[in-house]
Amino acid sequence: METLASRVIERCEEIPENPAPGDYVVIDVIFFSTTVVELFENGATSLHVVDEKPQTLEYKAENPQVVAGGERTEEFTAAGDYDFFNSPSYIQNLDVTDRPAYMTSSNGGRAVNALLESNPDDVELFIGSTTNARALADHLRGRDDRPTYLVSAGSKGDVATEDHIGATLIGRHLAGHPPTDVEREIFRQHLPTAKGEAYFTDAHPTRRSDLTEYITAFSERTVVPKLEDGAFVDVSGRQ
Repeated sequence: METLASRVIERCEEIPENPAPGDYVVIDVIFFSTTVVELFENGATSLHVVDEKPQTLEYKAENPQVVAGGERTEEFTAAGDYDFFNSPSYIQNLDVTDRPAYMTSSNGGRAVNALLESNPDDVELFIGSTTNARALADHLRGRDDRPTYLVSAGSKGDVATEDHIGATLIGRHLAGHPPTDVEREIFRQHLPTAKGEAYFTDAHPTRRSDLTEYITAFSERTVVPKLEDGAFVDVSGRQ
């Protein structure tokens, strides 16, 4: 019997060439997915996931309303003509209300594009993180018993602990068995150092905020990003 656990794809490289019909949730907690959630939380109308970061500037040149994601400086500001980079905390200082966003990432963005390039039949794409786990699970549970596949994007080909934690949170809510307070606290303790102690210890204040204030804000967002007509939109129906 197929279970939710058997429908976890552990890293981007394991996405099948011919995905089975169902709902696919791309999870890249540090930091693509969490940044996407914050873009919609702060009023973005849509999100296009591109192949390469410079493409976002091409769209911005055609439409000044576009909010272009890309590279950052060493001081953790958006580099050059980019408006933002993959950082949920940086989004808070950006005016994205009623504006389309364009971005990608080497893991989560690549997973989205890998699924799109497979030319899937009856496959729907969603973006999930620790921060919208419950709302996303509630939405998926009401979709006519379609199977859900949780895609942990991973990191440069390796399995990523933080993405598995995100998948676990979504999966537990989807199964109707939300994590206990003790489990949530254990996850909160492990997430900031999921990429190693040095990554956290040496982190710039902006990145430290990402790690301690955002990715550990379990289910505090109600955003449900779903791909429709080539762009992700928030289908949560929230006001």
